[in-house]
Amino acid sequence: MSLRWQLALIALLLLVLPVAGWQFARQVERTLRAGHADALFDSARTTARLVAERADTPWLGPDTPLLFARRPEARPILDGYPDDWAIDPANEETGSGARLTAAVHEQTLQLLFQVRSPRQVYSQPGRGDGDRLELEFERADGLRGTVELAPLAPGWVESRGRNSEGWPRVQGYWQPGARGWTVELQVPDQPRIETLSWRVVDVDDRARNSDARRYGPDTALTVMRPDRPLDGLLASLLPDRTRAWVSLPSGWVLARARRDGPEDQEPASPSWLDTILFERLASDSIGVGPSRGPETVRLSALPEPTSWTTRDDQPGVTLSAAAPIERDGETVGVLLLERDADRLLLDSNRAVLRLLSINLGVFAGVALLLLAYATWLSLRIRRLRDLAEASVGEDGQVRQTPSPPRSGDELGDLGRTVTQLLGRLREHQSYLRTLADKLAHELRTPLAMIRSSLDNMEHAEALDDIERYRQRASEGSDRLNRIFRAMSQASRIEESLAHEALEAIDLGEFLRTYLEACADTYPERRFELELPAQAKRKGASTDAESLRILAAPDLLAQLLDKLIENAVDFSPPGSRIAVTALRVDQRIVMHIDNEGPALPEDSDTLFDSMVSVRKTRGQGVHLGLGLSIVRLIAEHHQGRVRASNRPGGVRFSVSFPA
Repeated sequence: MSLRWQLALIALLLLVLPVAGWQFARQVERTLRAGHADALFDSARTTARLVAERADTPWLGPDTPLLFARRPEARPILDGYPDDWAIDPANEETGSGARLTAAVHEQTLQLLFQVRSPRQVYSQPGRGDGDRLELEFERADGLRGTVELAPLAPGWVESRGRNSEGWPRVQGYWQPGARGWTVELQVPDQPRIETLSWRVVDVDDRARNSDARRYGPDTALTVMRPDRPLDGLLASLLPDRTRAWVSLPSGWVLARARRDGPEDQEPASPSWLDTILFERLASDSIGVGPSRGPETVRLSALPEPTSWTTRDDQPGVTLSAAAPIERDGETVGVLLLERDADRLLLDSNRAVLRLLSINLGVFAGVALLLLAYATWLSLRIRRLRDLAEASVGEDGQVRQTPSPPRSGDELGDLGRTVTQLLGRLREHQSYLRTLADKLAHELRTPLAMIRSSLDNMEHAEALDDIERYRQRASEGSDRLNRIFRAMSQASRIEESLAHEALEAIDLGEFLRTYLEACADTYPERRFELELPAQAKRKGASTDAESLRILAAPDLLAQLLDKLIENAVDFSPPGSRIAVTALRVDQRIVMHIDNEGPALPEDSDTLFDSMVSVRKTRGQGVHLGLGLSIVRLIAEHHQGRVRASNRPGGVRFSVSFPA
C-alpha cells in the first residue's frame, strides 16, 4: 500500500470528529430539553398549587362513582340517533349491555342510552311490561325524583318524577335499531342535579319479566360537569404559548385553557425532515403523543411528569408536564400543561447541522491536506529512488554520486545518508579496482628480485657472485612471505573482532606496562608516558582512577603495536615518542605523538585499507594495512581514531567511551 493511501486511511480516523460532535450535540440537546422540561414542570406545579387554593370546584375523591356530563359545542338533536354526540367508546361509562353518555348544554342535562338487545319488546296494557328505563334523580336540596320510561311504541317519550313537585320532567325519543335500541333524553338542570341512578330492563318475554336482563350501576352516580369559572382561573395562571387541562384522577376534563404568545413573534414552522432529525438527535426515543384539543373530554391516561412527543397529524414536537392537584394531602385532580417545542426543535437542528458541517468541512480539509502532503512525500521518495537508481549502473557500479538534499527533515537525512552510502560504495569499488594494481605493485619488486637473481645465477661462474645472487633471491622470498603474512594478519584480526570479549581495564596501568616493553624493543627511541596527574590540558580530569575503559587487552595491544611501529618508522633515531592518556567529558582520549614528517593534505583516507602515504619504501613491507587495522579495532571498542599534524611532528588520537 502506497504512502498516500496509508495516510488516507489514517485520515479516516478524523471521522471521530463528526462522531464526537454528534455526541456533544446530543448532550447539549439533552441538557436543553431537560431545562425546558424542568421549567414547564415547575410552572405546572405552581399552577396546580394555585388552582387548589383558588378554585371553588367541588373536588371528588378518587373512589367516588360519577357521571361526567360533557359540554358539547352544539346541543345534540333530540332524535334518538347518536351521530351528533361524537362518542369515543374509550371515554364512556359502559355496562355489560348498556352505555350511558351525558352532556350539559345551557342548563339542560342530556342523556344518551345505548342498549344492545336481540329484539325490541314494547309494553302493552294488560299484557305486561316490555323494555323500560328506570331513573332516579336527586337535587342539591335532597329532593329525589323517580322516572320510569316504558314505551308502547318507538318515538317520543315523556314522563315526570314521582314526587309532590313532579320533578323532574323528562322528555326524549326512543329509537329501535338493528342491534338494540337507543334512548335520547333531556332533563332541565335547574335546580342542579347532583346524583343519578339508572337501570335498563331488557325484556325478551312480557310474561316472564323475572328473566329480564338488568343493566346499570349499583350505586348512585355523582353528576360532574365542566367548570366554567375554572376555565377562566386557569387561563389567568398560564404562561405564554401554553395549553392546559385540569382533569379528575379518572381523566375527565373539568377545565381547559390556552394562552398564545405575543402577536409580533412568528410561530416556528418545522418540516417533517426537521422532526425526524430531532427524533434521531434525541438521546431517548420520542413517540407519537395523543392529540389533545378543545374537544378533549377525557385524558386517555395520566401523563408522565414530563414527556416529549411528536404530533401524528403535522410535523413538530410537543412538550407536556403534569402535576397533581392536592387538597388536604389527597390528590383530587391533575393539571396538564402542554407547549409546542418547535422553536427548540429548529434551533437544535440548526446547531447540529452547523456543527456537523464544520466537522465535516474540517475532516475534508484535513483529509485533502494529508493527501496532498502524502503525495508530496511520495514524490520526494520517488525522486530519491530515481536518483539512487540512476547513480548505479546495470553492472552494479556507482557511476555518480548525487548531490545531497538540503531539506532538514527525515527525508533530507535519508537522502544525505543515501548519498554518503553511494559515495562510500563508489570509493570501495574504486579501492577494489585498484587493489590488483596495488598488490601487483607490492609483489612486483620481490618477484623481480627473485627472477633477476635466478637469471644471473645461471650465467654466474664465481662462487661469490652465485652466493650474492642467492642472498638477493632469499631476500625477495622473505619479502613475499612478509607481504602474505601481513595480509593474513589483517584478515585474522577482522575475523577475531566478533569473538573478543571486553573487560574493564585501567588504561594508565596498561600503557605503563606496554611502554616499558617498547623501551626494550626500540632502544633507539625515547618513550614518555603522560597520565592525568601530569597533564595540564584544560577540561581534563586529574583523577588517574578515572581512566578505566571496556576493552579487549589483546586487541588494544595490537592497536598500540601498529601506532608505535608507525611512529618508529616515521621518526628519526633518538627522537621522542610521547603517549598521553586523559579524560575529556565522557570519553578517554589517548594521544601518540612522534617527531616524524607532516602528513599530506589528503590524509582523510589514511585509515583505509591498502593506503600508504610513505614517500620511500625502504626495506620493509608497507601494504597500508596497519592503520586500517587500528581503525577496525577502535570501532570495535566504539571508539574513534584520527591523525593530525602538530608543531614538530604528527599526532594520532584514539578516543574510547569512559
